[in-house]
Amino acid sequence: MKRLVFVGPGRIGEAVRASFESEDYTITVLSRREYGNFLSPDFAPEAAVATLTACDAVIFFAGLFELNAPEARMEQANCGAIRRLAEAIHARFPQAQVITFLDARIHRTLESLPEAVRAYVKSKQTLAQWTLEAASDWGKSTGARVNAIAPGPVLPPPNKQHSEKAGDCLTPRPTPADVAAALKFLLHTPSVTGQVLYVAAGQQLL
Repeated sequence: MKRLVFVGPGRIGEAVRASFESEDYTITVLSRREYGNFLSPDFAPEAAVATLTACDAVIFFAGLFELNAPEARMEQANCGAIRRLAEAIHARFPQAQVITFLDARIHRTLESLPEAVRAYVKSKQTLAQWTLEAASDWGKSTGARVNAIAPGPVLPPPNKQHSEKAGDCLTPRPTPADVAAALKFLLHTPSVTGQVLYVAAGQQLL
């Protein structure tokens, strides 16, 4: 497995990219410039996906975090658009592995979270459910594996207006190197599908 597609890599994607390139992976970046405005209800990524020539695995770093965001905006950005992109890539490369990015708080009830992040976390919970459904459906139809990474506080927010308390950890905070290691485990372990791998320093247990 050497041919990867990074969708909307952002800061974490760029932070882990060097680790993959040092091991001679071929990485194609599909950025918002190519796939368009994923916040639009008529978002259609098929033309951008048609430009891809090879894909053994696609990693969906794309998404949007905002405090106090409207639920519909978060749902479109973090689930609806990702689903449409994944479906378009799966149609073109039916056996390509899919890895989505979630959030370490997806196991929590919305009522236990600060109101400012509820819409965001809810959208990631919806994406988590879709990830498991796709793992079942696509695993049966084409053998494609679908998994997810649920990171904790890997990088501080670039915008102070989006900052929130990182919370307690059971181990040292996760790093981009930890995320890269988790991705490589999922990429190269053929028996693993339908899994959410927390890279969160134990925050999901607190």
